Amino acid sequence: MVSKPLAVKVIIDNVLLKKDLPRFVSVYMENYGIGQDVEQLLFYCLGFMAVVVIGEVILNYISFLLVNEIGLKLIYDLSLDLYKKFQSLSIKFYTENKIGDLLHRFNGDIFVVYLMVAQIILPIITSILALGGMFYIMFLIEPVLAFIAISIVPLLVILLVVVSGPMNRTTLEQYNQQGELSAFVQQSLISMRVIQAFVREDYMLKRLMTKAMDFKNAYFKAITISEGYNQSTHFITGVASVVLVGIGAYKGIEGKISPGDLYVFLGYIAALYGPVNSLSTAAGAIIAFGARGKRIYDILDSEDEIEEVENPVHLKKLSGLVQFENIEFGYKKGKPEENRVLKTINFTAEPGKVTAIIGATGAGKTSLISLMGRFFEPWNGTIKLDGVNINQLKVKSLRENISMVFQDPILFPVSIAENIAFGNPNATMEQIIEAAKLSEAHDFIIKLTHGYDTLVSEAGLSLSGGEKQRLSLARAFLIHTSIIILDEPTSSVDALTEARIYKRLKEYNKGKTVFIISHRLSTIKNADQIIVLENGMIEEHGNHKELVQNNKLYSKLYLQQTID
Repeated sequence: MVSKPLAVKVIIDNVLLKKDLPRFVSVYMENYGIGQDVEQLLFYCLGFMAVVVIGEVILNYISFLLVNEIGLKLIYDLSLDLYKKFQSLSIKFYTENKIGDLLHRFNGDIFVVYLMVAQIILPIITSILALGGMFYIMFLIEPVLAFIAISIVPLLVILLVVVSGPMNRTTLEQYNQQGELSAFVQQSLISMRVIQAFVREDYMLKRLMTKAMDFKNAYFKAITISEGYNQSTHFITGVASVVLVGIGAYKGIEGKISPGDLYVFLGYIAALYGPVNSLSTAAGAIIAFGARGKRIYDILDSEDEIEEVENPVHLKKLSGLVQFENIEFGYKKGKPEENRVLKTINFTAEPGKVTAIIGATGAGKTSLISLMGRFFEPWNGTIKLDGVNINQLKVKSLRENISMVFQDPILFPVSIAENIAFGNPNATMEQIIEAAKLSEAHDFIIKLTHGYDTLVSEAGLSLSGGEKQRLSLARAFLIHTSIIILDEPTSSVDALTEARIYKRLKEYNKGKTVFIISHRLSTIKNADQIIVLENGMIEEHGNHKELVQNNKLYSKLYLQQTID
């Protein structure tokens, strides 16, 4: 862009018009034995232009690959960092954010880093180098015109400062609305069975239309400002080009500059504002991309609610003694009295015994056992494991000693065997089958087309609720921990299968500390202790026989279920 017009200038002034070469050029050619006749000069100029073209092609290709490699490496590193951050954040974070929006940040917003490096950084570098070279030569040819050409830069900077605020706000709103739309679509796809079952397709479509319209309006507002900025820069550079071409042509007519210099100057003017416009567009794009970068940074900068202790206690072998001491907890800290879920919880669970936790929906049962795995932190009080505050243990070490079966079974789109072995990937096939037999899953698994190699569909939609629960139980049985937590583990299983599972569980649980949450009192009446929660407090505490005789909440619930 800079060198070729100079070669053409030599052809015009020194080949066609036969003017003398500049002194430093002729001395250089004499030193290297280069002839200065017209034909040789033309040959060298054309050769120089050919070398420049080839060099540009090679340099552009190498720089393109290099910049893209850097951009892709940044995406790779940022993806790992963001995914690690997702894994470290507490469950509270996921209750407060929409999964679809988080996915959009991971898939869409991260890719912007690559675009910024590959499609913006390289043009900025090349534009700055080209502008520097052109301005330097223009100052040598005609300082006044060069000064006029560079005088528009402050105008472009002022324009950028004026629009940067509105552009950043509207772009951020655009991407937030896009995230909302993605979250809605994802939730709709997951819930499609319910939508179709209740014939709510039209209702959901209307909601989609509303969110799509919000995104459309936000997007249009953002591009209105960004394109207004782009066209304003084109207008400023266009007017400057007309003025410079007119002045340059007038000076050429008056003979104040040579035809070759005029060609170089006019060529540079024509090419000058291409890089200027590229820089202005890149500046606007960086502002827009900054909005998406903020969405990524907001996650990376999120504080982990679950803090790791600097010098954790290492427990070599756990007996499984669990103590809850004055535990208070709520999901929101704004108004403690209104948001408190658990109040003054005190009890001890001993190794080799079963602790059942019952209560009405919303009584705090799942919240209580979630605290044991440090998925949330209590407001007050301590939970001790073998006499050690669990806050003094590494979170991973703590969870490695707890087997958990959640109320809503979660399966992955891999084989049945891989789902069972998720917590113990080194398990043998014999161990996997044994765990499946313990959970009464083996019989239905071997009836599947590919048995244990059968692939589970996304979210386990190809399996019944009871089948998914039995696979979740098998997964927990396979890792052999000191503590087992079962949150409504058989709510979707028929009574006969449930009875067989608990019979097998009784043998498996020897020496282990077991927690069971269940609404079916028949499944927990043999527990060593039963904790009855009501409004976040322990209303009753004892074994089945003691609680039935108390004639309080437990006995009423048991009587009601017996009648039913």
